[in-house]
Amino acid sequence: MAIGIPVTAKLAQTTGFASQDLFEFHRSADVMLILVIGGVGWLYGGILGAIGFKLLQDVISSITPQYWTFWIGLFLVVLVLVGRERLFRPWTWWGGARKPGTASGTGGH
Repeated sequence: MAIGIPVTAKLAQTTGFASQDLFEFHRSADVMLILVIGGVGWLYGGILGAIGFKLLQDVISSITPQYWTFWIGLFLVVLVLVGRERLFRPWTWWGGARKPGTASGTGGH
């Protein structure tokens, strides 16, 4: 909500009109999704998250206009469970977590 108020104020200033739908819950939820997708604590995370969110929204809503929120929610759950690093590196999906300096087939006996 803290980000939504300045954005709403800027929009009201430029258009000369402020509607109450600008303060709806889904606006702040969109901001949270953008930050989670882009990465919190990363300088360009918000920008990349916004681009990724809008691309996901456009592509999924063109395929299933009624259920695009379900698919974005499912993507968010997978992103949180798997992690951003492993999600975008599919070759690490089935390999176990290996400690550095140990071979894959040797035990630590």
